[in-house]
Amino acid sequence: MNKKTINNIGLLENLAEIKSDICHFIDKNLNKSGHLKITEKNDKTIVTNVDIFISQLIKDRIVGKYPFLNFYSEEDMENFSYPMVILDPIDGTKELANGVGECAVSFGIYYSADFEDKRNFSWIFNPFNGFCISSLDPYIPSKKLFGAKLLGYISRTEASKELHISNDKFQYYVVGSIAYKLGLLAAGSCDFVISKRPKSIWDIMAGSHICHLRGLKMRSGAKILSSISAKRVEDTLIWYPKEIESNLEQLF
Repeated sequence: MNKKTINNIGLLENLAEIKSDICHFIDKNLNKSGHLKITEKNDKTIVTNVDIFISQLIKDRIVGKYPFLNFYSEEDMENFSYPMVILDPIDGTKELANGVGECAVSFGIYYSADFEDKRNFSWIFNPFNGFCISSLDPYIPSKKLFGAKLLGYISRTEASKELHISNDKFQYYVVGSIAYKLGLLAAGSCDFVISKRPKSIWDIMAGSHICHLRGLKMRSGAKILSSISAKRVEDTLIWYPKEIESNLEQLF
């Protein structure tokens, strides 16, 4: 096997062990002892000991096993260069700090920015409810029966700023973590996900990749995206099935 070829079976086995270790760490440091350590970063956002643990765990277990990979994590921005791991160890740290289990590990191995690159792999895992989805999961499309109103998932911050108002066409439901929301969209839990605030690549790469593979579109402003190359996306973003595209124009 070429040293730059990753065996998917071995990768999934590795991630199964990582899942177990993450849940054990959270159980020990949050649920039992309550020792969730929270510090403020230079940009005024917060980081917890859970974020730090997961970032280092994945770096050790994945990059340690596949040393040709570069590592780009929210908590360890070592090298933004392909091939690389792109990781948000806990997307939804604010929810985690407030005891809300709407957060997720957003992880992927990427040889390029292109969602169609068959070597790329994405994985989203919520350690609080067990939700897990990856780009390798089998997917059988089914006919979607949309309701009288289209259901969109939005963030608490955007809801508090009243950036999205329900009307006769759209209804909104607040869910923490953009990575978690995108995983739920890919699993068929809602009709679309929208964000009007800037997003870093570690927030959205895994979810966008999985959604793309399941036939969902990602739109940034007026552009349909099939890749993410920038470290940060500033435009309004929306992910949705093509069947409802004509109904979404008023959201931009």
